[in-house]
Amino acid sequence: MSRKSLMRRFLPKNLWGDRIYGRYMFRKRLGRDPEFPPVKFNDFLFEWKTSGACYDPLIQFVTDKEYAKIYIAETVGKKFVIETYHVLRTKGELRQFMPDRFPCILKPTHSSGQAVICLDASNSLDWEEMEKWFNINYYKSKREQNYRYLAPKIIVEEFFSEDGCTTPNDYKIFCFNGVPKFIQIDLERFSGHKRNLYDISWNRIHATLLYPGKEENDPKPPLLDDMLDVARCLSANFRFVRVDLYVSETEIKVGELTFVPGAAGEPLNPPETEYTLGALFQDSDTNL
Repeated sequence: MSRKSLMRRFLPKNLWGDRIYGRYMFRKRLGRDPEFPPVKFNDFLFEWKTSGACYDPLIQFVTDKEYAKIYIAETVGKKFVIETYHVLRTKGELRQFMPDRFPCILKPTHSSGQAVICLDASNSLDWEEMEKWFNINYYKSKREQNYRYLAPKIIVEEFFSEDGCTTPNDYKIFCFNGVPKFIQIDLERFSGHKRNLYDISWNRIHATLLYPGKEENDPKPPLLDDMLDVARCLSANFRFVRVDLYVSETEIKVGELTFVPGAAGEPLNPPETEYTLGALFQDSDTNL
């Protein structure tokens, strides 16, 4: 049995165990130990991840993609919510399900990153692979506390795309005590993933966060001010959260709220960016 498997099996499921396992994963992914007191971006994320703050009932509630829509609708309005077509709560319901509205996207409500896009009735779906989604548990695998008590489900929802087939850009706004500070844009997520960073005035931050950036700058979103307003409202109740948005020329939709981006383990380059972005926690008077 590997060291990782032994730790998953035998470490206690409490704050102490979460911190020990988190340190192991941090070192494995970033090649160093987290520093305390934190001054680097990922060190602040590690403190946030392991502090117990994400056991907050509201954070647990809105981490679930199904329930997050209730919070989004009540906070900023239903027009920012992606329409839900179905929620599949068991493997049996998944086996019997056939998409009936197109285009649509299927994704687990209790994890992040997995998705299947179904453009029309001719699309073949990998049911066996989707069944595996019910076994995902981010608390067991990453000790992300906000996922600990989530029930596994698959949500079938509107595929938000201007042309009905192109994967939209994914705008992720990092907010500290309700204040947006910088924006990550993910491009071509299913075909050569690229990631660029910008400040809230849309000036390029010349750094990479896990994925390579593209050389050319992205056009400034026409709804940038509205995007920032939505992020401010949704983040006001949290010391730290990343608000993930899909945006067209005329509409904004909220995808999810992310509380520990990359499980506090995505490398930033050049290394000094760790200090630059880490200072945002301190500038916002965030007490982690």
